[in-house]
Amino acid sequence: MNFFFLLFKFLAFSLPKGLGDLLARGFARFSYTFIYRKGIKNHLSNLKEIFKDKTEKELLYISKKAGINLSLCLYEQLLMGGFLNKRNFRKFLKGENIYNLYKAFKERKGVVILTGHLGNYEWGAALMCYLGFPVAGISIEYRTELIKNIYEKNRKKVGMKVFYVKKSFANLVRFLKEGGVLALAGDRRFNGSPIKVKMFGKEIEIPKGAFFLASKLGSPIIPAFSVREKDKLYHVYFEEPYKIKEGEIEEGAKRYVEIFEKYIRKYPDQWFLFEKL
Repeated sequence: MNFFFLLFKFLAFSLPKGLGDLLARGFARFSYTFIYRKGIKNHLSNLKEIFKDKTEKELLYISKKAGINLSLCLYEQLLMGGFLNKRNFRKFLKGENIYNLYKAFKERKGVVILTGHLGNYEWGAALMCYLGFPVAGISIEYRTELIKNIYEKNRKKVGMKVFYVKKSFANLVRFLKEGGVLALAGDRRFNGSPIKVKMFGKEIEIPKGAFFLASKLGSPIIPAFSVREKDKLYHVYFEEPYKIKEGEIEEGAKRYVEIFEKYIRKYPDQWFLFEKL
């Protein structure tokens, strides 16, 4: 994994964006064939669970595109604060229904942005930073310091704070109480207390923490997803904010998953779940 990040770092700092994109796509095709066989098998299995009306050939095409899009997103994460910056971000990013974010932010109770492993969620967070919102992301402790430092450095370049799952609960609470925007992927459980929900008819576990904090502090929850559209821009969609009370965590999680399912169905080639549902 370190090799992949060093390769993308080379592409980001040494080559023009167009050439970097081309090489990232080529690397993805190579990885699809020779490296990520288990992950691709899992991805295909997940697609089959959802799109029962599609042929094997159609699903294989979607899965290959997902591998390419994932490589592009990894490469583009390294461009944050450099190629992508406060002066030019509107050339690459477009906020949709962004009034939902402004409306929730005005309450001054903090905002919980729930995204998932779909599209370029890193650039979605960058959009909010460049628009002037105080944004923090929750991250896991990566297996190596190299990967951790790369992610953290590039997030901080765009003005994002970084909290780590095991170390920062008190800081997270303080950040939300001060009216901050907390952004995290709500679809993957890494550690901590999970909550069980059904996704495409299968029971899965997702992190409970974001829903717990939102219910305790009265913070609005906004499902939001940054996806590449036909105009080659990333459109960041901000769904209608909603609140949950204590004792409504399951309902809040279910609502998030239902919205997330809608985006997965529409953008299956930008869904990066290479583990079995």
